[in-house]
Amino acid sequence: MPKDDYERYLAALTKKRRPAIEQAQRLLEDDRFEEAERAIMSVDDSIYGHVAVARLYRDTLMQLAEREPCNRARLEAYFERAEHWFHSAYPDPHTLIEAEDFEQGRKDETAELVRILGYHPKGGA
Repeated sequence: MPKDDYERYLAALTKKRRPAIEQAQRLLEDDRFEEAERAIMSVDDSIYGHVAVARLYRDTLMQLAEREPCNRARLEAYFERAEHWFHSAYPDPHTLIEAEDFEQGRKDETAELVRILGYHPKGGA
């Protein structure tokens, strides 16, 4: 079944990001946040790149929560970065409905991170 142009575009972005994500994973082993973010954003600065960075932080947070549950400072740093990147992936809303949907999406993303960490670092929900 032939793909449309948009599907081809998304597939190309995914392929282009793959080595950058692998590089970013290695950088995060040493908590080199800015370098990891730049690795991905340098090949894809679109909303999909933002989501990829956010997912990388979320996935790393999940792994660290299992391996290092007592390292609160490190866990909270990954939580905050994941939350920032997930929230930044939402475009500016153009309608009230979009604004409400985006706000709910941000709340859902934060709730998922709270579930992983077990608490909200800032005491919020």
